[in-house]
Amino acid sequence: MDVTPILEDHNPWWREPAARSALRHPVRRDLQARVLQHVARTGDRRALLLLGPRQVGKTTLLLQTADDLLEAGWPAANLTYFDFSDDRLTGEVSARQVVEAVPVGAVTERPRVFLFDEISRAVRWDLWLKGAVDRGDGRIVVTDSASSLLRDGARESGQGRWDEMQLEGLTFHEFARLNGDADEPPPQVLARQPNLLERYLALGGFPEHALEGDPSRARQQLRTDIVERALLRDLAGRVDDPFRVRDLFVYLVQDSGAELNAKHRADDLEADPRTVRAWIELLEDTSLLVSLPRRSGKKAASRLRSHPRLYAADHGLVNAFAAVAAPAHDQELRSKVFEAVVYRHLREVARHTGMGSSGVRYLRVGNRDEIDFVVKAGDAETAVEVTASPRLRDDKLARFNDVVGRFVPAARRVLVYGGLVDEERDGVEVMPLAHFLLDPEAAVGGAGEAA
Repeated sequence: MDVTPILEDHNPWWREPAARSALRHPVRRDLQARVLQHVARTGDRRALLLLGPRQVGKTTLLLQTADDLLEAGWPAANLTYFDFSDDRLTGEVSARQVVEAVPVGAVTERPRVFLFDEISRAVRWDLWLKGAVDRGDGRIVVTDSASSLLRDGARESGQGRWDEMQLEGLTFHEFARLNGDADEPPPQVLARQPNLLERYLALGGFPEHALEGDPSRARQQLRTDIVERALLRDLAGRVDDPFRVRDLFVYLVQDSGAELNAKHRADDLEADPRTVRAWIELLEDTSLLVSLPRRSGKKAASRLRSHPRLYAADHGLVNAFAAVAAPAHDQELRSKVFEAVVYRHLREVARHTGMGSSGVRYLRVGNRDEIDFVVKAGDAETAVEVTASPRLRDDKLARFNDVVGRFVPAARRVLVYGGLVDEERDGVEVMPLAHFLLDPEAAVGGAGEAA
């Protein structure tokens, strides 16, 4: 099909160099600076793959990148944005078609920049990307919601040709900036808006809903967005029964933080356990669910027997799909939200410090001895326990100390809770959730510094 009209609509700066597409989104994500730095390295041919779930802000980030490049003086005709999931596309479209549409005024002395959304919708995208990088066709940033599609395409041809970054929901730091005044430090926003943390816990990190004044409306809209776009639409061509996959997703989100038992979920859905495991892999592939591996012994058999815990990737999903009338007042649900939001921030620390996906695990020995998170970098470990209670019970602190002492040679012991006071008790650093979320890397700094 002829994509010229859609391409011109996507790139208004071709007609009017002063046009900007992201003016209503002035706040930049933390990842934005790294994307711009990548594009600016004109001597580097490698592309950038930006992965993340639907509704997490990948399109906005690309449009902000376009605006920032234009503001920095990049030739308007050298900048091309295209969304391969645009509903107006009625036939197959290749990235080559888009690239070959060279607008009037392109400056040959400067590289072209291609910002491509949902690249896996493009025909033979992986072959094009390999060739484009090898030829040095320009600076390329692509996004997608299904990480395995990119990784599968990249497995044979992508090594050394592209870098990968993960975009998740807003961190609390980003949420504070979004809700604050221009250049207002997040701690100052929190001091001025004492209800900021509760709003973050209720709304979650999906940017579109971060400024919603009605949490109930935000939860309803998030359910609609996730079910209709990320599940039924995106999985329709990959599974025979997307509706049962949707039901499985709801089960798992409502049980966020629980150990995965595929047989139990298979019984719930009257499905084969192997099919359920395949569905779970697909759900993880959408980046809406994330697994937390178990810290197990060195023996291979022990590792094979261990079950991961599955978490909602964003704590807003826990609230949105909760089967309770008043999420804010349900203590069991609040505990799941606390754990999900702490794990989301620990993943960010792991990426930033280079720990990798194996840098955060949970510990369970028998039926009684558990630690929510063990953060490891090098030989150092930090044990992190999470409780939504605003009061710290002596017996919980004693049990935490006992389990750490017997099973984890931890450099630090951190307990994140729903109270308001920072203190040290019996060798444990006790900190309110808000303080942890504002600077999670400092909270587990014993591990981070070893990275």
